[in-house]
Amino acid sequence: MLEQPDMPHGPTVVRLHELPPVDGSEERPVVAVLAAGPQPGWRRAALSASFDGGASWNDLGGTAAPAVLGTVTTLLPTAGSSLIDAENSVLVELLNDEMELLSRDDDALVAGANLALIGEELVQFGRAAPVGDGVFRLSRLLRGRRGTEWAAAGHAIGEGFALIEPHSVRIIDLPPGLEAGAVVELLASGIADEEPAQATLTLTGEAARPPAPVHLAADPAGDGTQIRWVRRSRQGWTWPSGADTPLGEERELYRLTFNGQRSAEAASPAYLYTASERAGDGVAPVTVEIVQLGTHGSSRPATLVIP
Repeated sequence: MLEQPDMPHGPTVVRLHELPPVDGSEERPVVAVLAAGPQPGWRRAALSASFDGGASWNDLGGTAAPAVLGTVTTLLPTAGSSLIDAENSVLVELLNDEMELLSRDDDALVAGANLALIGEELVQFGRAAPVGDGVFRLSRLLRGRRGTEWAAAGHAIGEGFALIEPHSVRIIDLPPGLEAGAVVELLASGIADEEPAQATLTLTGEAARPPAPVHLAADPAGDGTQIRWVRRSRQGWTWPSGADTPLGEERELYRLTFNGQRSAEAASPAYLYTASERAGDGVAPVTVEIVQLGTHGSSRPATLVIP
């Protein structure tokens, strides 16, 4: 019988992340715990959480399997989410030398392979090239997965990297009534931790809010401008052939805000912006922000500038 090597467990590194929609049925925030250690022998840690500013703590059981965690060592530039980003790459230093990242072909990416959080953006990577000392260069990227394109412009050197794999993600149950703005505090205690590892997360409700509209456009239309966009849905990340994207909300409703001041609503993905409205909104250009009003929250804004 082969014996398993006796490797040091080492300290715990724990991350708290709020995930965007998983299957479109979420009505509350979805909070994931990912944990690992700088020593390859790390296996698990006991979890406890506070949802009331540390006044009380709840035993959550243990972590999932060790996650592949790391730190970004180069800046990931902004890129769109509609096509493969073949121009940019990013270097990731993994937490220990036993961790690795593998390249996958396009068919595997379509099936969801190599999904990772870089900062707050969900990214898939087709190529993972080792460059030494636990560092990998990730390229051939699919950006802004699951509606996280809003985070593509907010990257920084030193931000976290986490490979999202079902076996290494522990979804924690939140108390009823815990909504966006609430703070989750987490403690993770492994056998080699002198003090528990800590993580804190302020909820935004990503899983329960619709994704932002896309493909915004404006065209002349009589005595005004026709503004139009395409709806996205928490329940429709793929577009069925010949079918519209499912709504995923109790009703379809949008709010348009002009130059950060005046607002209007639309019950379909189009709005006739009249000449009199434009005159009242001031000189050109006019900046329009469009959000979808969902059952459990509003989407992040999509922006259109009308010259």
